[in-house]
Amino acid sequence: MLVYVLPGTLESREDDLDLLWEAGATGLEERGGLIRAYFSERLELEGPLLGGEWTEEEDRDWQAAFKRDLRPVQAGRITIAPPWLADEVPATQLPLIIEPGMAFGTGHHATTRLAVGALSNLDLTGKKVLDVGTGSGVLAMAAARLGAALAYGVDIDPLTIPVARANAEQNDLHAPQVQFEEGTLNAAEFAAPADHSDLSNQGYDVLVANLFAELHDILAATYLLHLRPGGQLILTGILEDRLDVVQAALSREGVQDTAVELDGEWALVTGRKAEQAG
Repeated sequence: MLVYVLPGTLESREDDLDLLWEAGATGLEERGGLIRAYFSERLELEGPLLGGEWTEEEDRDWQAAFKRDLRPVQAGRITIAPPWLADEVPATQLPLIIEPGMAFGTGHHATTRLAVGALSNLDLTGKKVLDVGTGSGVLAMAAARLGAALAYGVDIDPLTIPVARANAEQNDLHAPQVQFEEGTLNAAEFAAPADHSDLSNQGYDVLVANLFAELHDILAATYLLHLRPGGQLILTGILEDRLDVVQAALSREGVQDTAVELDGEWALVTGRKAEQAG
């Protein structure tokens, strides 16, 4: 059995786990501060996956080890768990069940925890939430669990949309409450759900985006176009040393009541779109 061994944990390198699955890993395991990715053949790995080493080992039940190591993740009022740990979600928590390896975002990364926690701090009952760069759909689904009337996830990657829809189905979350579409936020192209035509005039109550700092900078003005006056902005995916890029962008666009929360090297920034004059 071919194994590619990288330093780190399943929690600290969630972004790289997605890359390993995409490269063709047949299984992952955390053991002794190392991530072990199992492959059927030796590959030339690039980018963030460099720095590991290939070994050959006897066949073993990696699936059992992976399931043993992965634990539910609590973020605010939500607990994210794989299907085989669904019964470990506390009765006081709202469950989200995500199949690891299907897509990007199992809840273990700090940015996902930060964003879900920020959503949990809001009263989303009856609100309309836009999830930009939805990936696995976890943030849109969290918003729905927290009472949103509409949780709309968009992503430019067409491969994510079927996965997000499958995750929503597994969690018994359906349209019109939860919807996912491929697309951008370009004002000329962006289409709100047909059954929420009022959004073109009123905007969303909350916009959440887990993207990197430079994209937040580019999209800051566009975010506000899709928010109603007084609407809440939740941005993460931001490395602490790039925090100033996002803060400058929000200041430039007149975002009010900004606040920062840190989790290790990752940051979350929240703010509020200004109310209309008069």
